[in-house]
Order: sequence, then structure tokens, then C-alpha cells
Amino acid sequence: MKKKIVSMLFCLSIGILSVGCSLGDSEEVNEIVMESYDDSESDTDIATDTDAETADGESVSVAQEVGGEDPFADSELVKSGSATPVTDDGVYTATLLSTGKNQAGNPDEDGAVLCIAYDTALTDNELLITGVYGYSSAAGEEQTSNSDDGSYSFKIDSNTKFTMVGSQDSIPLSNFKSALASCADSELVLEITVEGGVATSVAICS
Repeated sequence: MKKKIVSMLFCLSIGILSVGCSLGDSEEVNEIVMESYDDSESDTDIATDTDAETADGESVSVAQEVGGEDPFADSELVKSGSATPVTDDGVYTATLLSTGKNQAGNPDEDGAVLCIAYDTALTDNELLITGVYGYSSAAGEEQTSNSDDGSYSFKIDSNTKFTMVGSQDSIPLSNFKSALASCADSELVLEITVEGGVATSVAICS
């Protein structure tokens, strides 16, 4: 969501970028529109809108905002403190689908397990998901296993890289929190790479 501000507008930049995540062939992001505001008198009004296509070709608008309220401040997933830590090296993936609780872990039409995260949260030191994730030993490799339906935590630190559809550029944690919240039911893919027990990268991709 964008807030009205009284300040100078910088230039509007539009680009077509390729998605660089695993799980399927690389897809085209329709367009990325970035608007920069002069926030010399306000520290709450920097926003980025991203329009991306899901695997089914549906357009998804992702709003990222710096300086807003923490979307996970009241998360029951955070408050419960009962998530199982995931520390084994590898790549973990799940489709973001908050309405998919009854589908997670079930087979699809081809018999493959549906790996769905139907609840997520992000704090300053961990990423939490509830649902079923898929596991592969490295990016681009075939999924070899999946979890049970449950709550899991992935440790993050100051070196964790957060990226969004259409770009390999890292974005701040605060931006990614807003993006993750707005993508909760998007059917985009959450991809977490763990090395040495810590998530080195977290991406939302097509």
C-alpha cells in the first residue's frame, strides 16, 4: 500500500527481468515498476511494486514498503515458539498458499507431494513456516524428500540475502517482511538455501 506524501518524485523506471530461481524453467516477470520518493522529511514512504506471473500465468502484485509496521508483530507462529529448527545444508522450497492448509502434503494429479507453506513469519533472526516443504541437496537439483506437515524455523543472520521475483539484487529485511506478508496466498515459491545451519539466501520466485 502506498502512502500519500508531499515530496519530489524521482524518475519512474520500468524493466523486464528474468527470474533466476529453481523449481521449473525460468519464467519472465511481466514488469517491475520502482518509484523512489524524496524522503528527506519522511522516513516512512519508500515503496516498491512488483508485478509477477505465477506458474499459471496469473499476475501477482507485490508491495514492499520500508518504515511501515512489522506485518508479523502479532504472529501466533512467532509467539508459539514451537517451530522445529532446520539446520541441514540444502535447498528448501514451498509454495506460498495461505488457503492451502488442507492441500499441504497431499499428492497432486501426478502423484507428487504438494509442498505448501500456509503460514509464514519473519523476525530479525529466523524465518518461520508452517506446512510442508520440499528438500533438494542443491539449487536446480531434483527434490529428494519432503517434510511432514508442521512448523519449522530457519535461522537468518546479517549475511542472509533476500531477493524477490525478477531480480538477484538483495533487498532489506524490512522490505522482504512486507513482501512475504503480501505474497502469503500468491502461489509463488519460497526458496531457502541453508549452509552451515544458517539460511544464506531466502527468495520469493515464480
